[in-house]
Amino acid sequence: QEFLRVLLDKLESKMKGTCVEGTVPKLFEGKMVSFIKCKNIDYQSTRVETFYDIQLNIKGKKNIAESFRDYVKAEVLDGDNKYDAGEHGLQDAEKGVIFASFPPVLHLHLMRFQYDPVTDCSVKFNDRFEFQEKVNLNPYLQTPEATPADYTLHAVLVHSGDNHGGHYVVFINPRGDGKWCKFDDDVVSRCSKQEAIEHNYGGQDDDLNMTVKHCTNAYMLVYIRDSELQNVLQEVTEQDIPEELVERLQEEKKMEQMRRKERNEAHLYMTVQVLLEDSFSGHQGNDLYDP
Repeated sequence: QEFLRVLLDKLESKMKGTCVEGTVPKLFEGKMVSFIKCKNIDYQSTRVETFYDIQLNIKGKKNIAESFRDYVKAEVLDGDNKYDAGEHGLQDAEKGVIFASFPPVLHLHLMRFQYDPVTDCSVKFNDRFEFQEKVNLNPYLQTPEATPADYTLHAVLVHSGDNHGGHYVVFINPRGDGKWCKFDDDVVSRCSKQEAIEHNYGGQDDDLNMTVKHCTNAYMLVYIRDSELQNVLQEVTEQDIPEELVERLQEEKKMEQMRRKERNEAHLYMTVQVLLEDSFSGHQGNDLYDP
């Protein structure tokens, strides 16, 4: 998640002043409204904020729907925690957030790594947390948008290990048609929908090896809005690739071919050192030959 934010910030910065300026927020930026609303008087304070990802609490939550309901659940400010409404004094109020808009590409960060006050360190929660291939987020919007907030799962980022380290893989649904691929370092292979989704819920499952299952689960999900699927996942043609990038890739390919040729032909050559009479002048000991 941290890397993603840095990457998007860098891309957005590099795109400024170009023909693609604004592409990053257009794809990934959503808006939410933070509010404090007094219960007994007609007074409220609101602030619109932008987001590029949503951090969902999974501890004690069964699925995405429960996490979203928890996210937008208002906090009651009363008793010793009343809201200071300025000239209206201390008031009972509700504090919370509601979404104003969701982006075409939605990143959901599942908070599996959290601070544990008991151990005074960061721990990984491997609790079972379900997520679906299709989700509707209309219930969490302040007002309905022009198109329904229907989303299709595009990618599942998985961590296997604990808070000290581990292994990462990603499952991607490249065309949004339910045909999944597994990306494990430099190995890309086809996989089933079950392997990409259900096998990464976490928690207890009799169908999986207990040791592997216990620490292998999804920590980030990428959803694409159904109304934007064709636009976001459209094929990239050769005409879309800048000429300078094509030349750079061709040059790198040529250099790699040369290095591969040198490695393959290395056994055909050997280095020979020829010692002449002049080579021995001024030398003592055995430094001119291998003992």
